[in-house]
Amino acid sequence: MLANPLARNITKGLVAPARLTKRGKADVTIRKTTGQTLVGRGAYGRQSWNGQTATVFGCSGFLGRYIVARLARQGTKVIIPYRGLYEYVRHLRPTGDLGMIVPMEFDVRNPSQIEECVRYSDVVINLIGRNYATKNFSLDQVHVDAAQSIAEISREAGVSRLIHMSSINARTNAHSDVLVSKAFGEQRVRESFPGANIVRSSTMYGYEDELLNNIGKYKHFYMTVNNASQKLRPVCVSDVAHAIDIIRDNEDTVGQTFELFNPKEYTRKDVIELVQFLIHEKVWQVNVPPKLLRLAAQIADVLPFHYTSQHEVDLMSVDDVPTANNPSIQTFADLGIQPHTLELAALQYIRHYRPSQHEEDPMEPKGHKAFRKLRVPVSNKDIVV
Repeated sequence: MLANPLARNITKGLVAPARLTKRGKADVTIRKTTGQTLVGRGAYGRQSWNGQTATVFGCSGFLGRYIVARLARQGTKVIIPYRGLYEYVRHLRPTGDLGMIVPMEFDVRNPSQIEECVRYSDVVINLIGRNYATKNFSLDQVHVDAAQSIAEISREAGVSRLIHMSSINARTNAHSDVLVSKAFGEQRVRESFPGANIVRSSTMYGYEDELLNNIGKYKHFYMTVNNASQKLRPVCVSDVAHAIDIIRDNEDTVGQTFELFNPKEYTRKDVIELVQFLIHEKVWQVNVPPKLLRLAAQIADVLPFHYTSQHEVDLMSVDDVPTANNPSIQTFADLGIQPHTLELAALQYIRHYRPSQHEEDPMEPKGHKAFRKLRVPVSNKDIVV
């Protein structure tokens, strides 16, 4: 049967109607504190906008890049304030889709610039912190004054959620000035933003950490104090970022305090032995009296570039001790997260410190049973001395 040419001409100019995308309950977020309703747009994932905008202060640090990547992967628009050069945050741009990662230069001492960074955000995450003072900022200015300014301005701007990052050892009577200032910073944040979440993390490890990588980097002369008896609860940085993401997304966590730590306790010597076992090379541990190392750090602190500080030496003597018998403090278990096991996760972060002949060796030597039971061997024939 011949086709009708008239009918073909009529349908030629018609355009099929666009398919309507239906939204579900998962696309709608209602903030408990402000009652704000956020509706997602577009497809799901990185190439969409879930209706949420987050400001991440301290985004250029160790933990910051993992949090920005998680937020951007879910379609969150992320404001990344930075101080100094743009190159410090340029690597964060590809973590999100075009226009979803917005760098903004700011000074934490300038309230108007802080207000610009949080003006359109419904979530603010403060990761700003330092283990040493500089000529521009004291510890109190970083951990107390800056935290209070961000909390006050966020509350006045109508921000729904504030997540403040602290330390598991932050106490007003701590042995370190760094931890004391962080404890007072927590108090100021609570007063300025009553519904804020306080997240206290233990020592973190990862690709850019100062625990595993420092041991591997200075394996020929690794300085310790007190015979490396410091007790640690090392936790993977990706687990901490995952926890903060769940806290941000769960409205039932408003105002709660979280302590994120490894269920298993290690000494620094245990971690050193684990590293030398994994990299197949001896780590030469040099024990230095704390007072002598602190004096050397004070002298090094005068130099124009940062090498070490007396505050960092003080932190080498502080144990990771979670708060005991306090049911109001939440942990990984309350968030449904199973932390990574240090023995099984460490190799991917320090494999490049192995000698070339062991670069591609598997994690566990053949027939070695002690490692399967997650015990760190004291002596091992595969370690190259």
